[in-house]
Amino acid sequence: MAPLPPFPLPLPSNRPPSGFGWEECDMSVISTTTACNVDIDKRDTLLGRPRCVICELNVTILLRQCHIIKNSEPEIWSNLKARGWIPSHAKAHPRHEPPNGLLMSSHRHILFDAYAFFNTFPPRCEKQIQKFVLINYSNEPILQQFHGKAIALDVKARRASFTPLFILHEMLVHGFHPFESIEPSMPDDYPWQDWILSCSITPNEDYDNNISVQSLPQFQPTTMSTGNTSVGHRLALNEDVSADILTATRESPSWKACQVEDTSWPGTAEENIEKYVSSIGKPDL
Repeated sequence: MAPLPPFPLPLPSNRPPSGFGWEECDMSVISTTTACNVDIDKRDTLLGRPRCVICELNVTILLRQCHIIKNSEPEIWSNLKARGWIPSHAKAHPRHEPPNGLLMSSHRHILFDAYAFFNTFPPRCEKQIQKFVLINYSNEPILQQFHGKAIALDVKARRASFTPLFILHEMLVHGFHPFESIEPSMPDDYPWQDWILSCSITPNEDYDNNISVQSLPQFQPTTMSTGNTSVGHRLALNEDVSADILTATRESPSWKACQVEDTSWPGTAEENIEKYVSSIGKPDL
């Protein structure tokens, strides 16, 4: 295992770190909690049923819409908008924006809100793997089977999570566990959670059906430790890594879709195309 380097402090004050941009992140038009929850449930539907993105639980009454920036922290949300860490035209309240939420079982939700673990984004790592990876920073035994493995969130989904928000959550996790290593050990690769591999499913870019059946290598359960070992690497968070994360986020589909929604297009087709390219960039073909 190798260390996960920490983010350098202070964090950039007027934009997310490179690789954590939100340009292509799509946002919901309707500003209601109900609409937001519906979008989160739809995005995190796997094999036809809403499921916890960590443990696959699909019992509806045991699932919760978890918010990275809590509903009780609207001032933090507004501050992030002002600093360019999330789109300036994002919903006024964190509970109304699907990219601020993810579906979890009630137990994982409690542990997430208690800062027992965080989800990290791979641009900060040596391998450029587009996955959200769970880090069991508190060494909770109940979370150990999920440590160092990718959760069922598609980075390229139309309403994918704003990756800069996970940086803020990670900072809080570090603060609640000041005696843990600031560079937790990470595996050399980032396998999917065991339950994802056992079902032979993998995330795709289809918003209406996030997880589709695809051919995957034969499932082999894996276990990982947060302690020091001789394989893997450490996950560091320095200025260069932060910059990479912001850059990647601003190139994401959800960020760019958000920009499109907030832009008026009164001109001709050619004028609007020119405006799109100049303000957002050439679309991926």
